[in-house]
Amino acid sequence: MMNTIALLNSFYREDVITDLISNLINSEENYAKWFARSICDVSDTDARFVSKTRISLGRGIGTPDLVIERKVNYKTDLIIVIENKLGALEGAEQTNRYASDKGKGKLYSTLKVEQDVPIKFLFLTLDPYTPAKNSSFDKKDYLDFVHVDWNNVIKDEAARKIMYDFSSLLKEFYEPITSAKLTDNIAAKTKNLNALQKKLIWIKMLQTVQDTLPNRLTMTFGEAGGFGRNAAVFLFSKREWLQNRFDGEKLLANSMNIHFELSINLLNFSKVSDFALHYEPNPYKPKKDYSNVEGYKEYELLREKRYDYLHQLIKDLDQKELFAIRKGSNSILRININNNQRFEDVVRELIAVMEKLTPLIDHMVNIS
Repeated sequence: MMNTIALLNSFYREDVITDLISNLINSEENYAKWFARSICDVSDTDARFVSKTRISLGRGIGTPDLVIERKVNYKTDLIIVIENKLGALEGAEQTNRYASDKGKGKLYSTLKVEQDVPIKFLFLTLDPYTPAKNSSFDKKDYLDFVHVDWNNVIKDEAARKIMYDFSSLLKEFYEPITSAKLTDNIAAKTKNLNALQKKLIWIKMLQTVQDTLPNRLTMTFGEAGGFGRNAAVFLFSKREWLQNRFDGEKLLANSMNIHFELSINLLNFSKVSDFALHYEPNPYKPKKDYSNVEGYKEYELLREKRYDYLHQLIKDLDQKELFAIRKGSNSILRININNNQRFEDVVRELIAVMEKLTPLIDHMVNIS
């Protein structure tokens, strides 16, 4: 029998899946209770749930995907705000706007409820790893929908079929990710996968080795786009390498964000052949944003002094086949990855190089 979600090409349609969830909450009491308990981590004792989609909170705040009211004796005693993401990234400051005092105040007035009613925020995504930008949002992913016996949750036959169809596609989506191992061949494992699946596999692979990163290095990740480009970007850094972050206005001589950066092409398979060491005032602001700011000349002088020092240390290592010196506005070193057939090969080379270079970078940042 044909899969209805696939037939409608709606697996990644946030509006369609949000409407599906909302309509089931409003029409199927057992589903509403299951969703509240299993997805929202909310008690449903002696309560009913009323769901609304796309409640506009006005210009400057936006429109949350799903708002659910828990009602006891017809009175709202809890509000659940859900941002639903199926492939797309969070919009600029999106969750911060919803969770702001202004956003909460607008929500209270729109729903016509007392302002002492607690609000629970939830970030529901296909991505098990990436949290919302606002820490008020709890994280949930669609893995919790995969192995549910909808016969015990949904009465309507047509609705049951749709949810079984959705669960089936979710299972297909997650299988290559949950089964991925460090010993897998990269080309074979990522063949015929979409960009989101590739990104999630790489996040999983790199997160499995976070405890083995040298010298207090930690990893963050995101995406970089542009014309003809879609990449997962992983940054490895430590607290001492992040100082006086450029905020768009103030640039100091010792403003710096130093990190190893690994970029993974998500548009098609290409071998991971290198990664870079970056020194910049803010990895999310291009040079044009700070090159005319007061303090830039002092910043450039110190940065040049520091990377000249590091470059000499690199030359002393006499490993030209591994390191290529750079003098760009962000990248100061390119590092070759030679063994790149399997995930563990790439990870092993990453860790080996970071172990070798981290003490040298520690010396560099002490140059004043």
